[in-house]
Amino acid sequence: MNPAVRSWLPTAFTLCLCIPVMAQTAPSDKDLLTKTRGLYDAPFAGNLVSFDCAVQFDWEKHISDLLGTVPPGGMTLAEHLQPISHRVFVDRSGAFVSAQPKEPDLSEVAHGAEIEHAFSTMLSGGLNGWLPFARNIILPVGPTTYRFKKISTGYDVMLKGPNMDATLTLQSDMRLTKGLTVLPEVISFATTFIPGPNGYLLQSITTNPGTINEAIFSYTYQNVSDVQIPSQVTVTPASREVWRYSLTDCKVMRGVTVHVGPPR
Repeated sequence: MNPAVRSWLPTAFTLCLCIPVMAQTAPSDKDLLTKTRGLYDAPFAGNLVSFDCAVQFDWEKHISDLLGTVPPGGMTLAEHLQPISHRVFVDRSGAFVSAQPKEPDLSEVAHGAEIEHAFSTMLSGGLNGWLPFARNIILPVGPTTYRFKKISTGYDVMLKGPNMDATLTLQSDMRLTKGLTVLPEVISFATTFIPGPNGYLLQSITTNPGTINEAIFSYTYQNVSDVQIPSQVTVTPASREVWRYSLTDCKVMRGVTVHVGPPR
């Protein structure tokens, strides 16, 4: 996107004065959006219908990382929570967590039920934070109008629509670096992407960076049936308690390709 400027020899310069100059047409907003959308790996914008995985989480390590040690009460809690198996099902509508084979009875475990609920919330929240990128709906879709504005480092993309007012910032290679929404609510975020076999993959997203409400989501990936889905997810909410879990034994379901984008 930033071609090098070449200095031509005087002869070439003289020659060009005799040839009609063809003005370069700037790419349209539609062309830029099509190009940008095609650079991202968005499996749920393609033929991925859903996937489900087993969840691996080390409670003893989590408590040790949080407290610096595992007190007797923490060890008792870990011993009750660790045997509980979880699976997570993810489709375009969200991530859904279930305990296997059934929801545990933690009524006799101090704080057990609330901590199990917090874990399920962080598990689904981490994947729901990734899902809009996996659907490619961070970029403009539907009735949203948009305009690409060239800036020194790439582009600003202004989005307007029903109850929507936002600006996205792209690098010159069209990687999204940050965004700010004014409507439906004020939210800012910063993102990093890494190259993947099928396009850019979300490595991390920080919401409300630099504020007391800052939350960080980061991802590594695994290839399952030629689909890139999260392998390890790390969620750091505003409380700064780090939740780190892995997805294993994943199964994917494919269907008809769905194209998400502006009307053609």
